[in-house]
Amino acid sequence: MGLGLRSLEKAGALFLGAAILMSAIPTVEVHAAEQYPFIYNDIGAPNEDYMALTEDLEDYTVLPGDSLWKIAKEQLGDGSFYPMLADLNQECLTDPDLIYPGMRLKLSKTGYIFREEAVYGGIQMGGYSMDMPYGFTIGTTQSGSAGGNFVMSGDGTVACLIQDRTKEISASVPGWQECSEQITAYAGKNYPLQVSDLQFEHYRMEEQGDTSGELYLYSYFWHISPDDYPDLTCRVCVGLKLTEHIQAEFVGYTFDNYDIRGCVRYITASFEEHFDAGTSGKFTVNDSNMSIVPVTEWPLSGMYNSFAYMDEFFTALLNKAAETETTKESRYHIR
Repeated sequence: MGLGLRSLEKAGALFLGAAILMSAIPTVEVHAAEQYPFIYNDIGAPNEDYMALTEDLEDYTVLPGDSLWKIAKEQLGDGSFYPMLADLNQECLTDPDLIYPGMRLKLSKTGYIFREEAVYGGIQMGGYSMDMPYGFTIGTTQSGSAGGNFVMSGDGTVACLIQDRTKEISASVPGWQECSEQITAYAGKNYPLQVSDLQFEHYRMEEQGDTSGELYLYSYFWHISPDDYPDLTCRVCVGLKLTEHIQAEFVGYTFDNYDIRGCVRYITASFEEHFDAGTSGKFTVNDSNMSIVPVTEWPLSGMYNSFAYMDEFFTALLNKAAETETTKESRYHIR
């Protein structure tokens, strides 16, 4: 199955140079500007130019003195979101102006992301497609036993893993709160010095044609060498899109002050399944052979272990850098 895209040289040398360079420069933490911001304001009738991501929140118990506007301001961040609450709780609200202490209200908010990269055509693979950030190219990457055979590279790097939806992922991921706790416990036990600022997101994309599905994301800072170079970090974001037949995973990371979380969220949300019920034969995307290695067992069966990837990828780079420096010193002394 042809891609029709330019190939890119392996990115190992690029990251090696970045690792060596950054090891000598203290990192100053600055929050990256949003590359693909959420729009929570009223955009009118949603259309194909926007992707609507709905986030469910914990139910809220009405307190004395509450109003929908007050609840929206405190729980959703903006009082003007109160019409969302009224629409979501139509079954129990006969009048939006009449709420009573003790009532249980459902909370959710919907944000819109402008699909600005769709005009460039993106990546078309027959059974599925996705947008690619402007200026990014396609290639491979390898460091030690870690790597990906289909990688988007630009301001950040995003390795892609596309496969048929598995029974394991269908059973484990829907309880995302429990999954988040398992991921947090795993990172704390196995990578307590390498992982910090672990955050989780979950969105629904409903009634949006081929882009409909469930999104699960987690992001963190990876401290590459906490003992020797405590300021040497990269930002990481992992996205998972579950459609009816496909699970698409994206492992993104960057050294720069780039919004890798927004980038991965955008790519993951834009992923589309193109299932044709009228086509004879079994629908499968496993023949596209998009993969990320190594494959390491962890509590979330069916979901890729990004922590093991980061550990192997950057450990191998640092070892290679150390070997290079040792070789240079040996040659110098010989002379």
